[in-house]
Amino acid sequence: MVETIPRRKDFRLLPVFVLLIAVNLSATIQPSAGMEAAAPPGISLSAVGDLIMHMPVVNSAFSPEDQNFDFRSIFAPLKSTLSAADITVGVLETVLTTRYDQLSGYPRFNTPYQLAEALRWAGFDLIFTAHNHSLDQGVNGIISTLDHLETAGLPTTGTRKSLKQKPYYIMEIAGIKLAFLSYTTITNGLSAPPDKRWMLNTIDFAEIGGQIRELKAAGVDGIIMALHYGDEYVRYPTSADQQLCYRLCALGVDVILGSHPHVIRPLEKVVITDPFTKYPKTCLIAYSLGNFLSNQRWRYSDCGLMLTLHLRKKIWPPGLEIELLSCSPLWVNRDHRGYQILKVPPPEQARTVATSPFPTPVQVKFREVWADTEENLTTWPGGLKQMEYPFF
Repeated sequence: MVETIPRRKDFRLLPVFVLLIAVNLSATIQPSAGMEAAAPPGISLSAVGDLIMHMPVVNSAFSPEDQNFDFRSIFAPLKSTLSAADITVGVLETVLTTRYDQLSGYPRFNTPYQLAEALRWAGFDLIFTAHNHSLDQGVNGIISTLDHLETAGLPTTGTRKSLKQKPYYIMEIAGIKLAFLSYTTITNGLSAPPDKRWMLNTIDFAEIGGQIRELKAAGVDGIIMALHYGDEYVRYPTSADQQLCYRLCALGVDVILGSHPHVIRPLEKVVITDPFTKYPKTCLIAYSLGNFLSNQRWRYSDCGLMLTLHLRKKIWPPGLEIELLSCSPLWVNRDHRGYQILKVPPPEQARTVATSPFPTPVQVKFREVWADTEENLTTWPGGLKQMEYPFF
């Protein structure tokens, strides 16, 4: 499926607390004689981690007066930021339903369909649906979820209703053609019937390699993969995690967006030989973006990372130039009004107690999340050494 978007969203600057950093993640290669050409302007991509719909979060969105659910207030503080990027993506780690009598949280999620409407309202453009809870309600749950996301106007990748559908999604904006893939290594022991295994994308390197070759033949400039994998609550990638991601990069993936650990993990850039052009190229790995929304209230899991990239088509050698614009820490606040996802301000702003709209305990939490995120992204040996404080 290809979606051509003729007009970009208005790209507004991120809020003042986000200090943009220019880290050019592409290898510098001079074009051959006669290959000089003006590349088209780039586009922005924002990505967040897991949306986990525990029942306390679901119940907070219920209106007794209307006997209905409205999740928009949860995302309201981030609406302008999520809408600012040309493409905003995230992992929907639940199943959607109209059956209020069958709602459930962990371990078998089943969430009101109105969540899809709220995500579209908040500014999401594409939803990743391959994760360890994709089969919580069987194949009917996959179909129901995709139906509701489609009705809300949200493209998806990671699960399919029909074998005729492609296991990836192609989006073209401003002359840049991107392919999005969503794969999981974990299914919680659940599986579709043998004749319907294709409904959920599970890691198969031969299959992924074939899809990437197909995409390259179709003229795709870059490949973005959401990867659901790894050990929960482990803040740094293991050697096995790294090798898995390196292998995907070697197949031709340009950006890996990790999820499932439920904590933020570091970023890494890996320079490889492009299997198609035979020139050096850089793959950006976000080992885990943490939790975008959940009821996990403990340290490291009540927060996540919003990664914003600038993507630009390279004329020669053909491919994708990746620039890291910002890493924005997010924190899920819960009070008597319900849940809200908040942007974490830098420490110098969080200390202005007298003028802050947030109570002191929230400001203390902001400083903790900022410090934890800074430590995680800058001290890991394989991390991006170009990042210097303040870096997001």
